Parts: sequence; structure tokens; C-alpha cells
Amino acid sequence: MSRSAFPVRGSSVSRSVASRLRVGAAALAAALGGGWWLASGRWRRTWRADSLTGVATRDGALRHLHAELARSARTGRVVGVAFCDIDAFKQVNDQHGHLAGDLVLVTVAQCLRDAVRPSDVVARVGGDEFVVVCGGLRSAGDMEIITERLQASLTQAPVQNETGNPLAEMGVTVSIGSATGRGGDVTPGALLHAADRSMYRQKGWRP
Repeated sequence: MSRSAFPVRGSSVSRSVASRLRVGAAALAAALGGGWWLASGRWRRTWRADSLTGVATRDGALRHLHAELARSARTGRVVGVAFCDIDAFKQVNDQHGHLAGDLVLVTVAQCLRDAVRPSDVVARVGGDEFVVVCGGLRSAGDMEIITERLQASLTQAPVQNETGNPLAEMGVTVSIGSATGRGGDVTPGALLHAADRSMYRQKGWRP
């Protein structure tokens, strides 16, 4: 499947979900404090974190991609990039409110991090866009496996806290496209562009 989805349960948040969202404000505030993502051990402390999700910023992703392509030029290993876009994210904010939108972003970031290796980097590169950079791959097939893991993690939405998972009450889909290359054969910009085009093809749009 080219699109990972949470179950659709109507166009508005139910009262129970609204209640959990209010309770979730405290959990979100804690997430903004950063303890939960630092505890994961996956953060590169030399990079600045995205203030909401705790994952890397676009700058961090580009630095890691440059480094992985340089290493690839020496080793011949493959570098992969997955480009992830939350579909109709504006509609989530409009229908459910910005707190719900923030919870969606935090949840998607957590799902992506949970699906990758400690050496991989997840970054928020736009309002509702994320990139995953994976180095040291043996082949493009390895990136396909990682992409499948990303899709599975998003479908399961494994957020476990006192608020439950309010996303189960909202319709949220994430389109993922990926591309691979080797250092010396492709530039960071070209690899990101190829992954972006792949993502739009998954959406059914013309890049």
C-alpha cells in the first residue's frame, strides 16, 4: 500500500476524544519539554531539534544526508530517503483544532522514529512533511523494507499514554515515497527531489 492510514471515524471529534484531547494537552506540554525524545537515545545532540516533535530539523537531515553520501562514495553502500506527507493536514486542523493537529504531528514523528534504526535520522522538513534518511544500505530493496516498516508503524499508531490514541477517532493518512542512490552518483538535492516526486506519485498527483 502506498498510503498509511488511521481508521476514519467520522468528520468531527467525539466528546470522549475531545475530553482526551484536553487531558492530552499536559502530555503534549511534556513532549514539548523534550524528555521523551531525549530518552530514546536516537537524537543527535549536536543538532537543533524541531520544537514540537523533537525530531531533527531540515538542516539536520541535510547534514546527515551529506555525510551518508560521502560515506557511500567510500564504501559503495546505498543511501535511502523516504519523504512522508500527512494528507489533508489543514483539514485536520480545521475540523479538530490545532491541539489535535499538534498531536497528529507528534504521533507521526514517534511512529517514524519507532520504525527505523538508531543510525537513521527522522526530520520534520515542513509543516506536515517528514524525511527519513537511511545510510549504509546494501541495496534499494533494503529501503523498500524500511518504507514498509514506516507504513506499518503509522497504521498501528503506537501511542501509549494516559490519553489513549485520539487519532483512532480521526481520519489521517500519510503518503510515503522513497528514493535511493550512491555517493558520487547523486547529490543530496537530487535524492530529496526524487523521493519527493515518488511521494507525489503515491498521492496520485503529478510531481
